[in-house]
Formats: sequence, C-alpha cells, structure tokens
Amino acid sequence: MPLGGRVGAASRVERDVRAAAQPRTLVEEITRAARRPGAARALVLDLDGTLAPIVAAPRGACVPPSVLHTLSRLGRHGWRIAIVTGRPAAAARRLVPLPGVTIFGSHGIERGDAARVSRPLRAAARRADSIAREARGLVRKFRGVTIERKPFGCAFHHRALHGPARARFLRELRAWLAERDTTGLELLDGKRVVELRPAGRGKGSIVRLWPAARAVRNGDRSLVAIGDDLADEELFAALRGRGLTVKVGAAGEPTIARRRVAGTAAVARLLAALDAAADEERRDG
Repeated sequence: MPLGGRVGAASRVERDVRAAAQPRTLVEEITRAARRPGAARALVLDLDGTLAPIVAAPRGACVPPSVLHTLSRLGRHGWRIAIVTGRPAAAARRLVPLPGVTIFGSHGIERGDAARVSRPLRAAARRADSIAREARGLVRKFRGVTIERKPFGCAFHHRALHGPARARFLRELRAWLAERDTTGLELLDGKRVVELRPAGRGKGSIVRLWPAARAVRNGDRSLVAIGDDLADEELFAALRGRGLTVKVGAAGEPTIARRRVAGTAAVARLLAALDAAADEERRDG
C-alpha cells in the first residue's frame, strides 16, 4: 500500500476509535479483578480484527498509534501483554513494535523469533509450502484471491470476493485440497481467509507456554483474552474458567466467550479505559 493510503487508513481508524462507545461495565469488571491481591493483570490479544482493523489487503493492516501508546502505558502500569496471531511473529512484531510485549506468531508455534520445530511439524510445513506453490493455478481463476506463505502454513485470502464468487472459490479450494497430501495439516476458516496450518497447533497452546497465563488461579478476571475469529475460540476454550474471554464482533456471531465488544474501535476504548483506571489507582495509592 502506498504511504499516503496507509496514513489515510490510519486517520480513519483513529476517528473510529475516538467515536466508539466505551464498554463501561466490562471495564469495571476487569478493574475490580485487577485490584485484588495477586491479580494476574494479563492481556492476551489477537491482532487482525482485534487491534488492527480488517482491511482489503493484509499487508495494509496497521495498529492505530493511539492503541500502541495505550499498550505501552498499560505495560508501565504492570499489565503483562501477549499478542497471539496467525501472522508470522516477525510480521506481528512490525505491527506491535513495543518492548515488553510478548509475541506468539503462527498460532503460538513461534514465540518471538524462536520456534520449537519437531520433525512432524517440519514435514507439515514442507507440505503446506508445496501446496501454496501448486495452488497458484487455482487462484488465478479468481481475481482478488491471494496466497500468503507462512513459516508453517499458508493462507488463502478471499477478501475481494463476495456472494456466489466466494462460495465457488471455497468449494473449488476444498475439492482441490482433497486431492493433495495434507497429512499433518488442517484447514481453518477465518474472516475472509482460509488457512492451512499444522494440525492441533492452535492459539490455546499459549496458556501453557506463557508464564503469565500458566500461573493464573482459576476465576481471575484480570486475565483477559480478546479476539474476533474462529482461531480465538480455541484460546477462549483453553481459558474457560481461568480468566475473562471477550469476543470482538456483532451480537449474532456465535462464540463461547463470556463477554463481547462490537469492534476494533471498542477494543481500543476498552484498553484506554483500563489505562485510565490504572492511572487513577496509581494516583490514589
């Protein structure tokens, strides 16, 4: 995306953030939990569709500067923050270039720049890479569909397709994949994307990988997980009974999360309100 387009998109996002309604009840619930002795004060955040609005091209995504500023302040207030995303860790770090924020890329396989790569995982990644190369012919039939190569999988972005064209692409993609060797891989439907990833390597794994989540006592609602997509439901399931789960999306979208906010702008306002509450607590203390 040209620089001017990126700046314009960021400006529109900032206007949306300022205009969003503040979810006061949710803020109060989290703030009460954070004030208890031994509270986790930990945030597990998805990236696209949660911190960064969904845009036409994944490369054009950005986290609003005001949100980055809020995350930085929350870190100084003692909140521990992890980003868990399907993006490669290096790409996620470019979007959230903040010291102290832990990045889990590739649905938790990568932690920062490191990944534990077993032999089955390496084999599955090679199959996904081969499939991504072979799929170019299929994708050429559908204008606007792009293939994103990832360290351990690949994603088919169909954001430019609508209605019958999208349905036809998804049918043909599944039929085409059924004729390939997908041993060790699974297909995950997301928002305007279908991802081929290593089987069983979902976001829920960070509950045992991230010390801030692993050590949390059950029912601590200052451990907050926020996400918008099907992959985030895996995270919500892993945290069931342990923390507070928040779905980003409209009321009609199914979820196992305990709470809901409307969109990325509402997430931004929620984080800003938590920052303000922490600031007030510090002044009163």
